[in-house]
Amino acid sequence: MLGSKIDKNGFTLIELIVTLLIIGVLSAVLVPSYIGYIDKGKAASDGHSLGVLNETTRIYYAADPSPNLFEAGSLTDAALMQVLVDEGILPSKPTPKLDNNVFVWYASNKCWLLIHEISGAEITLGTGGFSGYITGTYTGAATELTIPKTLDGEEVLAVYQDVFIGKGLTSVTFPADSGITRIHARAFKDNKLTEIVFPSSLTRIDYGAFMDNNITKVTIGSGVYLEGSVFQNSDTFKTSYAAEGAGTYIYSGGVWVKQ
Repeated sequence: MLGSKIDKNGFTLIELIVTLLIIGVLSAVLVPSYIGYIDKGKAASDGHSLGVLNETTRIYYAADPSPNLFEAGSLTDAALMQVLVDEGILPSKPTPKLDNNVFVWYASNKCWLLIHEISGAEITLGTGGFSGYITGTYTGAATELTIPKTLDGEEVLAVYQDVFIGKGLTSVTFPADSGITRIHARAFKDNKLTEIVFPSSLTRIDYGAFMDNNITKVTIGSGVYLEGSVFQNSDTFKTSYAAEGAGTYIYSGGVWVKQ
C-alpha cells in the first residue's frame, strides 16, 4: 500500500524534468524583464536627484555667496555637494543608484550633469531640450569607441557638436539597431578615424562632423542630408552619393567610388 501511494502522489522523472524546464524558461523571460524594470527605476531616481542638485545649486547662486565656492575651481564634485549640505540647502549628498552613473559639476554651463561610464569612457546624456543627445565633452581614455544604443534607460538619438573633438579616436562603432538620427557639427573632428559605418537610422550629418580625420571608407544608408563638408573630400562624396545612393564608398585617386 505504501509503495502504491508513492507511485500515485509522487513525481515521475519525466514530470520533474518538464517542471524544471518550465521554471528555466520562465526565469529566462522574467528575470531580465525584472532587472530592466529595476534599472529604469534607478535611472528615474538618478534623474530626480540630478534635478534636486541643479535646483539647490540655483538657490546657492541666488544667495550671491562670497566667495562662490562653485567658481573657485579647487573643490571636487563631492566637496561641492557638501557645500550645499553645509549651507542647509541640500539635505544630504545624493548617491547615484544606477551602476556607472556619477554626478559631475559642469562649470562652464553652471549645472550638474549625470555621467554614465561605459568601457572606461565617460559619455554624457543631455537632459531637458537635449534629451537623447550625447552632449558635453568626452573625457574617457578609450580610443576605440562604441556609441551605445541607450544610456540610463533612454535611447540615444543624436551626438551633439564638439563632444569627441580631438580625442585621438581610432574607431567609432554604431550598433546595428542604433536610433541615432543626427550627428552635429564637429562631433568627431580631429581624430584618427579611417573608416565609418553609419547606422541606417541616420538622417543628417552636420558641417565638419568628421573633418580632420583620414576617412577613406564610408558605409551610409539612403536619404542622409549632408550639410556641407562633413569630412575631407566630402564635396566629391556628396556628388557620388547623390548619384549612387546608399552603399559603401571608397576614396581613391581623388574620387569616391561606390563598391
